Amino acid sequence: MSHWEPAHRASVRHRVAVEAARLLYTREYREYFQAKRVAAKRQGTIHLPSNREIHEQLLHIARRLEGDEHRLRVESMRRAAVKVMERLEAWLPRIIGSVWTGHIRQGSDIDINCYCDEVEAVLAALSDWGPELVIVRAKEQEFQHVHLLDVEGYACEITIYDWAQRYEHPRCSIRGGPMPRGTLAELRGLLTRPDKPTGSWRQGPWQIEGLYACQGVLQNGYHHADVFDHTMEVVAGVQRMLTDGFARFPEWAEKLKECVDGPLLLLAAYCHDLGKPATQSFTQDGRIRFIGHERGSAQLSEHIARRLGLIDCERRELVALVAQHMETHLAVDGPPSRIHAMFRAVGKRMPELALLSLADVEAARGPAQTEIHLEQQKDFVDFLLQQYFEQGFLANPCLPVSGEELLEQFGDLDHRTLTRILNQLRDDYVDGDFESQEEGLSLASEYLCDPHYR
Repeated sequence: MSHWEPAHRASVRHRVAVEAARLLYTREYREYFQAKRVAAKRQGTIHLPSNREIHEQLLHIARRLEGDEHRLRVESMRRAAVKVMERLEAWLPRIIGSVWTGHIRQGSDIDINCYCDEVEAVLAALSDWGPELVIVRAKEQEFQHVHLLDVEGYACEITIYDWAQRYEHPRCSIRGGPMPRGTLAELRGLLTRPDKPTGSWRQGPWQIEGLYACQGVLQNGYHHADVFDHTMEVVAGVQRMLTDGFARFPEWAEKLKECVDGPLLLLAAYCHDLGKPATQSFTQDGRIRFIGHERGSAQLSEHIARRLGLIDCERRELVALVAQHMETHLAVDGPPSRIHAMFRAVGKRMPELALLSLADVEAARGPAQTEIHLEQQKDFVDFLLQQYFEQGFLANPCLPVSGEELLEQFGDLDHRTLTRILNQLRDDYVDGDFESQEEGLSLASEYLCDPHYR
């Protein structure tokens, strides 16, 4: 375990959740109860995660291993679900489970609830798919399920509730709080395909406005070159990593080849210090400072991205990489929550940010730069890659408190307030300030009394 990774109980429980999710994803075990106990034994601990924590890690595994295939399968299953729900529209169908939340894995099926007192009418509406009625008795209750074996290639299960129950909102046994579910209209709304990276800008070469304004802009003692020459060395360093197939990171080289967006990383290297000329200042003793240059660089990057024709998701990723490039130097000595904040800011582009930071530090060879600092940055980059590729606690922490539970506990919170509180709770949780759901809800109530969060 690296000294950057927290050693508190939540971090230990996270590792169990990741291992349990892996066991479920590979179908070594099919029940959460079994998987979490086997995982805890393998990790040498008695601390068990909640089903919701395991559920969240399942999604991360599926997205990482399946990439675009996962996204396309979710979309395909949702389109199949729309066809079923259209047949059930008179009975208020609600899609639930993994197809609605996106937490699908190999073997997932489509789960739908509807409300009707005449099961024969439902069977007639679904007759094209050869419906099979199954009666299940549990806890002195009788549940009616309709199984469809092949809807666009997917299995589907419809649970029929009495019409009188249509206003009841069931609780989720995995996530806690009200069960996530969607109407037919809401499901159709999810089926707008997000934009995908594309465009001729990737071929280069690029005209980078503001780059030549960096010539002759002197820097502080960590640097041996002006801003322009430093930028060119960073670009060259990034290019070497791309050309040699990330040979410096043998443990992660193959995975880096699969996931790193080379053109985006190179463009970020060109843009990362564009804000320095406008922010250069001098202290009374002659020291050079560039306070807030990363924000200025990010603003210029957005303009460049729009001119080059980057689509929205590419533009956001470029701006995030440039805005966060200083954090990779500052977070080395910060609390765990500061490291997690980087993951939250750049998402799947953490490998690019880590590589950019290393090229940035290695291109700074002024008298204030030390071998110890260079070695520490290389170790930190290794740690960030390990967190990203092994689903580490700082990359994917799962809060014991969900947004649904906050809404259930405190009423109708607006989106801004809910987001602020969840982000603050996540930082507190990563830093070990609380561990349980009860403690999290108590902290949330304190934050709600603070005008800053309203």
